[in-house]
Amino acid sequence: MQNGSFQLPVKSTLIHYSITGNGKPLLICPVTWGVDGHRWTMLDELAKNFTLIRLDPRGTGKSGDVKEKSEYGIPTLVEDIEALRFHLNIEQWNVMGQSAGGWTALEYALAHQEHVNKLIVVCSAPTGQFHKGTFRDPSHPLFPQYDRLSKEIRSLPHEERVKRFNRAIYQYDVQTDEARKAIEKIFANADFSAKRNQYFISTELQRYNVTERLYEITVPALVIGGVHDVHVSPSWSEMMMQNISGARLKMMEHSGHFPWLDEPEIFFDTVIKFLKT
Repeated sequence: MQNGSFQLPVKSTLIHYSITGNGKPLLICPVTWGVDGHRWTMLDELAKNFTLIRLDPRGTGKSGDVKEKSEYGIPTLVEDIEALRFHLNIEQWNVMGQSAGGWTALEYALAHQEHVNKLIVVCSAPTGQFHKGTFRDPSHPLFPQYDRLSKEIRSLPHEERVKRFNRAIYQYDVQTDEARKAIEKIFANADFSAKRNQYFISTELQRYNVTERLYEITVPALVIGGVHDVHVSPSWSEMMMQNISGARLKMMEHSGHFPWLDEPEIFFDTVIKFLKT
């Protein structure tokens, strides 16, 4: 498959996507809360073994704008992903998503399971109501820091508020100095879609819930959780493993929300072995 950066016309907009590496196709599902699908996923190590396919959700990165507010939702993103698969003439691909990208991966797998070879969900949850046991939970030891930060940035314009918040809050979740530097670098230069972020908070968090449908997933699945994840409780990884038939679970003992930063060797070895088995 030709490597490079491309744009695909989809209905009323353009979807930017990129192809990197060689081997069986591996779709990296983007998060949907306002950042593009390339800056967020630092997974180029996988391009040594697979063809990585990434795309920017509408209204982010190099993709076109949205025409209607509902296009910010995961269902539209799932349609765009399926249009891209059809365009690339891929019968089946491996599908992977982390955090809210895991939401995208799960919804895509449920909608188009016949085109999914294997599924990987990293540090994610099957519902938008996942805050218990995270820093947003008043009983969590990090809640005072979260509450203080939220008050400090409350008066900022929305886009700047999102950038400042994420730049600070994701530092809670990495376990090494090298990982902290990587997170700082990402958010120092990241662009955000304020409108997409507002839609995610006001609509997607309430809409998204595939908890009762996990049993429908029958493709080989790997669930990866971080023991020290304070964004999404690792208990959700255990729950998904128990409810997806035949799913495997890998708990990363020294990782937070970004196991490829905290324990890169173990993370990439686990993913590569699962996809190649």
